[in-house]
Amino acid sequence: MVVSHLPPLRSKLLALAAVGVVPMVLLSLVLAYVLIDHEKQTLREAARARNHTFLTAVDAQIRGYLGTLRALASSASLEAGDFTTFDAEARRVLASQQPEWRNILLLDTTGLQVINLRYPPGATPTNEAQLDNPGFRQVLATGQAYVGNLNPGPASKMPGIAVRMPVRQGGALRYVLEFIVEPSALVRLMHEQRYPDSWVAALVDRNGLFIARQPAPPAGEHASPDFRAAIQRAPEGWYRGKTLEGWDTYTDYKTSELTGWTVGLAIPSSEINAAAYRASIYMVLGTFVSLLLAVAFAYWLSRYFAAPIAMLADAARRIGHEPQPAALAAVKSDPHVQEMFEVASALEDAAASLQERELLRQREQAALLAADKAKDEFLAMLGHELRNPLSSIVASAHVLRLSKPGAAAALQAHEVIDRQAQQMARLVEDLLDVSRLAMGKVTLQRERLDLAVLAERVLRTWQQTRRRRAGRIQSDLTAVWVQADRVRMEQILSNLLDNAEKFSTTEQRIYVRVGTEGGRAVMQVRDEGQGIGAEEIPHIFKLFVQGPQSFERPQGGIGLGLTLVQRLAEMHGGEVTVFSAGRGQGALFTVRLPAVEPPERLPIPEAPVSSSQRRRILLVEDNEDGRRMMETMLTLEGHVVRTASTGEAAVRAAAEWQPDIALIDIGLPDIDGHEVARRLRALELETPPKLVAISGFGQPGDLHNAYEAGFDLHLTKPVAPRFLHDVMNALTSKGQAQS
Repeated sequence: MVVSHLPPLRSKLLALAAVGVVPMVLLSLVLAYVLIDHEKQTLREAARARNHTFLTAVDAQIRGYLGTLRALASSASLEAGDFTTFDAEARRVLASQQPEWRNILLLDTTGLQVINLRYPPGATPTNEAQLDNPGFRQVLATGQAYVGNLNPGPASKMPGIAVRMPVRQGGALRYVLEFIVEPSALVRLMHEQRYPDSWVAALVDRNGLFIARQPAPPAGEHASPDFRAAIQRAPEGWYRGKTLEGWDTYTDYKTSELTGWTVGLAIPSSEINAAAYRASIYMVLGTFVSLLLAVAFAYWLSRYFAAPIAMLADAARRIGHEPQPAALAAVKSDPHVQEMFEVASALEDAAASLQERELLRQREQAALLAADKAKDEFLAMLGHELRNPLSSIVASAHVLRLSKPGAAAALQAHEVIDRQAQQMARLVEDLLDVSRLAMGKVTLQRERLDLAVLAERVLRTWQQTRRRRAGRIQSDLTAVWVQADRVRMEQILSNLLDNAEKFSTTEQRIYVRVGTEGGRAVMQVRDEGQGIGAEEIPHIFKLFVQGPQSFERPQGGIGLGLTLVQRLAEMHGGEVTVFSAGRGQGALFTVRLPAVEPPERLPIPEAPVSSSQRRRILLVEDNEDGRRMMETMLTLEGHVVRTASTGEAAVRAAAEWQPDIALIDIGLPDIDGHEVARRLRALELETPPKLVAISGFGQPGDLHNAYEAGFDLHLTKPVAPRFLHDVMNALTSKGQAQS
């Protein structure tokens, strides 16, 4: 691959700095916009705060006026109708409020003046009916105080603001008390806010007339159209518009809930934009300077890194050719940056790992060869273990065909077939159990049981099938109770006995002990046989591991029994250990399990069920050989048997013949055994048959499906004849057979 045309690191770093210009410029523009908006928001918040302050001051002033007027309205002289005294009181109040108050009036509900302080005491004021005055009518309608709008006044051009308050006597509205506020009082209040000279502040009434303004136009003049339009849109807000002078401003305004007046504060747009634009210019200049510095730094950095990177590249090319390239040592002595040092160290590690990888590859290749050899040995061993019983069964079948029924050779052939079939079934079951354990599909049916009683039963059965060993078994069984699966515990002990028998001669003894140690239940199997070497003990419970055997493999087996023992013991919360003093010293296997308290009442053994019943049996099996042999076996046992090879034929036969028991295979050519069971249950026969599923599938899910379909029991092939006999006895022990 030619790489001479590729650009060097220096140009890449410069290009990177140049590419960084675009996002930085965009970022500067965004930040400038954000700054402008921030400055506007800052000034708006300032205007809003000052507006709020001024409006609060105006409302406070008016509330003070209303409090004074309310105190005057509650005068006892007014209540008594003593207008002379009340006139004197009102004049004292007016004097205390001047120059902010211009006059005080008392009107009756028709709008006629009762007292007007512009007239001397005792003088009759000129009646000026005010029923057409909106403010007066508002007080009469609501019975509440009312702050009026700016009244430009008569020809004297003396504007004023009327504030009216109802006076109630005996629960009825009798008078309206009114005073006139000078706009100058509010102008002084505005000047106290000390607004900047460039800002425009205004206080307008509900009609849009100026009450106070800075700079001050004549009172009574209307506010700008933009201001009045904004007030019409909302009681408060922020807008950009023109003032009376035509200035372009941003205005914040708010309307008082107490008076209905609106306070506005306008800031020239040039003043707002100037600060924002100034901040943006600083931002742009700062960005430009930063970019120049970035480009300069990129140029320097490229020169700084180019030399060591070139040295690292040369060293990388030499890895595998030199034990330790000299360039790596040079870079590590002056790496410039930590990353350079780490790259040099990594290249050193890479050089060392090349040799390690080669060694690892060789080891993996050896392991693969060993695994392949182990696989071939296992397949050969499995073939040997399967062919031996098959060969015996084939030979025995030929003997049965040639010999006369009842002859010694026929009986011997029967025994061989039975024994070798059991051996093959045991081998297949062990393989299936290991597979189920590996997939976590083995479930335990725990019950409280006496381990000594279970061991005694297993030993009795084992001795019956191995008569040549019967006198060589010794046991020491002490009652100890465990919470365990009865079938799996029998399997553990049987596997240990088989293992002890396999590796000892018929003259050597086998010892079985059940008891307790340290509060735990203990089951031990010890033999005097071949023993185990120290190097084999760590591997004894692994899959397919066996002790050394000669080529003819007299012990047989495929190395699954002890693996099953260990895993089943662990599923029960226990453990299994092994001890051997060495070759020829025998072996001791110990299973330890959690012990439990014995039950308060020990179980009473059930009486054996009679085995002499004659039953009507419907056999449903699509395999012809299996069906014929099963039919023959059941007939020889004295039962009446009908057969069916399909599900539909089975349903018809059951409806017509009404059997006692139906033995049904699950895998049928038309409808499966589950559907057959459902249809038989739907027939509603007078005496429904007992339904037994016989299948090659034995997973927990298969059992569940069988019981859901209506089966009374699920058996997994192959089924031992004696076991099938006992099952049928248990299912029909309460019924009478029909012939």
